[in-house]
Amino acid sequence: MAADDEDEFDLPDLRVRGLAAVVAGNIRLEAARRGLSQQDLAEMIGRSRASVSARWHDQVPWTVTEMGILAEYMGIHPGELVEGRPPRPRWG
Repeated sequence: MAADDEDEFDLPDLRVRGLAAVVAGNIRLEAARRGLSQQDLAEMIGRSRASVSARWHDQVPWTVTEMGILAEYMGIHPGELVEGRPPRPRWG
């Protein structure tokens, strides 16, 4: 699957898109699992919803501090937000 074909919650491959994209994907996934909106995240980190939207869509990277705050609210270890998905098997 090409990077452009990924849906909103399909985690990007670290080697293809980079760590910032992996973090953004993991935050989207964890927020969805918990039913959290962009506005909810904005309130957690003390930023505007527009600011979170830019991070949500990987236009601006999440800061380490923001990642720590979100991880604490979500009850996960901050390291979980930087874990990339394993590479997909290549057949053929």
